[in-house]
Amino acid sequence: MMMPLSKSALAVVVSIALANAGLSAPVPAEPKAGDNAVVKARKALELKITCKADGKTLNEAIDLLKEVSKIDISLDTTTIQMLGMDPNQPVVKFDFKDVKLKDGLRTAFASMNLRCGITSSGIVVSTDEGLTIRQLRQRVNIDVDGKSLAETLKELADETGANVVVDPRAKKIADEKITLKIDDVPLESAVRLSADMGGLAVIRMSNVLFVTTEARADKLRPDADRPLGPTPGNPIFPGLDGGLGGGPGFPVPVPGVVPPAEAVPAVPPPAVELPAPVKK
Repeated sequence: MMMPLSKSALAVVVSIALANAGLSAPVPAEPKAGDNAVVKARKALELKITCKADGKTLNEAIDLLKEVSKIDISLDTTTIQMLGMDPNQPVVKFDFKDVKLKDGLRTAFASMNLRCGITSSGIVVSTDEGLTIRQLRQRVNIDVDGKSLAETLKELADETGANVVVDPRAKKIADEKITLKIDDVPLESAVRLSADMGGLAVIRMSNVLFVTTEARADKLRPDADRPLGPTPGNPIFPGLDGGLGGGPGFPVPVPGVVPPAEAVPAVPPPAVELPAPVKK
């Protein structure tokens, strides 16, 4: 009676069989000239790199990874500085040999609680909240007439690299045609407007926009994140509305407008006790 193979032994057998058959693991496709920034970034993240950094600054490490990967990688300097980190301090160390770019980026900046994400301009390194802002606040245009909601949302996701997920249980509704024309609006607003035109609702879970039925959205809403504030705020002090600025107690500043100074309550002078008159 033949004993069953363990998982490790089975993996060896499969590898030998593939080698004998002249087969090999699929090689990640390299970015092509006709690809948009999102497609290029996704392909580049699967490519293997070899490089070493010993005490480089964040900016120098990003430049090195850009050079070896041949893809645009940007550092969210504003958010990083707001967290009290100096991108010009030599704090980055790594030694990669045939490591996928996505794994290298994760390893290189994990100690600083930074990670990478994809936007319409390429790969961005930032905090979780910083990436959510950058991805969902990207400016987009929509001009559709008789196109299905599902196709419209897919095009937005392909254009921006953001996570826009349509609930498979709402597929029939998502296949309905919509007509909508809007210009220069944040991605999250565009997705919400499109979904509403198609009779569906949107729930935000971190950097994921989940498009589903109204009934399902009502069940998920208590555990979901609220829409982002009207403008990015300080990620250290998020707005009380569940977004990243603009909530109660955290007003969003309007460029060029100086808010009126708050009235300072008058402080009464301390009471002075006068001596009693001396009787003669």
